[in-house]
Amino acid sequence: MFPFQRTVILLFPLACLIISTSSRNTYKVIPIVTSVELRDNLKYLNSSATIHNTSTESKVDLAITVTRPLPDPWMNFVVWIDLAAGTLQTPLQNTTFDFCEFLKNPGLHRIGQILHREVKRNGNIPNCPIGPGLYKFCGISTAAMRLPPFIPVASYIMHVFVGIGNEIVYDSRWHGSLKRVKCTSSMRC
Repeated sequence: MFPFQRTVILLFPLACLIISTSSRNTYKVIPIVTSVELRDNLKYLNSSATIHNTSTESKVDLAITVTRPLPDPWMNFVVWIDLAAGTLQTPLQNTTFDFCEFLKNPGLHRIGQILHREVKRNGNIPNCPIGPGLYKFCGISTAAMRLPPFIPVASYIMHVFVGIGNEIVYDSRWHGSLKRVKCTSSMRC
């Protein structure tokens, strides 16, 4: 066998691997929000959410009216992914952290950082201590959220608590599905 043929034969599997890897990058996984449940402690705040869905994304409008200062808030963030419909799953993510520290440095929490980046683009993120006022976020796009590619297509529940001391002031459950969508020239993959 000639040296050139041997090189071609050895490079063929490598070329196939590169082509299959690049073809996988033409899709991305995005969350589609189907419903949201909000339970507010009206002594501290009132919130509302509206979902606008298309076949390739969800856009969410979120408004939170804080009625009294929220000193030293903490957040608990839990994400469940339901791989087998109807079975109890262990949370993919379950973490509690100082909310003010997170606002100063969103990189402390990877999934929270993905959400924070898109929420910040669409509204007024508060500073700490969180004072009374309206915090409104319009058109938060799920298609702009870059989830890790290893996350499977499945249903999910994202449960977000915000508290002060032992008191829960914000309790939300975001239901939806993770969907694989084809990348286009106008979207970032």
